Amino acid sequence: MSKQLRIQAAMAAIVATAMLSPGLTHAQSSTVVFQGLEHTAVGAAVLHVDTSRNALDVSGLGPSGADGVVVKAAGATSWTARVRFDALSGVPLRLAWSALADGRAIGSGVLRQVGDRLEMTPIFTGATTRPTHSVQVYNNGKLVGASGGLQPSSGGAVVPWALCLTVPEFCEFTAEFHTLGDGACMVKIVTPAAGPIRLPNGLTLIGNELRLVEEVRPASHYPYLGFDAMTVLGDARSLTILAESMR
Repeated sequence: MSKQLRIQAAMAAIVATAMLSPGLTHAQSSTVVFQGLEHTAVGAAVLHVDTSRNALDVSGLGPSGADGVVVKAAGATSWTARVRFDALSGVPLRLAWSALADGRAIGSGVLRQVGDRLEMTPIFTGATTRPTHSVQVYNNGKLVGASGGLQPSSGGAVVPWALCLTVPEFCEFTAEFHTLGDGACMVKIVTPAAGPIRLPNGLTLIGNELRLVEEVRPASHYPYLGFDAMTVLGDARSLTILAESMR
C-alpha cells in the first residue's frame, strides 16, 4: 500500500472511530445551542459559547484527531461554518468535517498538514465501491479550472495557508458540506483572499474557493438527499466557529 493510501486509510479510520456505531463519545454536560443549532462535544472536547464575540469555542482537542463537536442537522442538505483554528499544537494538523446519514459518514473534507504545507482531501463513501471525484477551483464565484475522475489515491489539493502553521491569525476559512440533486456529496472551503491552489495533477491555479465533488453514475450510485448530523473533529490547539448555518 502506498504512503498516500495509508494516510487516507488512517484518516478514514479516525472518522469512522469517532462517528460511526455504536455512536459518538460525548463529554458530560456538553450540549449547547449556538446560532440556533444544537452542538454536542465529542470525546474530550469542551464547548463554550462566547456571547460577547458571538462565537463557539471548542477546546480540549487531543492528538488523536477524534475530539470535536457534532451538530444536529435533522435532514439538512447544506452546512456552512466560518472556522478559525490554532495549528500550533505540537502535532501535524488534522481537521475533518463530515456528514452523517442513517448513522454512517457519507462524506468528509479533511484538511491536514504535510510537512510545511496544507492539503485538502475528500473521503466519499456512498456512491460506489470505487468512488471518484473532481477538484474545482473558483475565484470570486468564477470557475478557474478543474480536474475530474480522481481516485482516492490521487492525493490532496495544496491550499495557500502555509503561513497559518506558524501565525494562527491567518488560520480562518469557511467550510461547507452539501448534498446535491443527484445524490452526490460536495465539500468546499472558501478563503478570505485568493492564492495559489495546486491540484493533484500538479496544475496550480489562483483562487479563493476549492470544491471537491463526488462523481456518481446513475446506474450504480446510492443517493443521499440529506444528512442527520455534521461533525468537526481535529487536533488543533484551539478551534472556534464564528458563524454557522444549516438548511
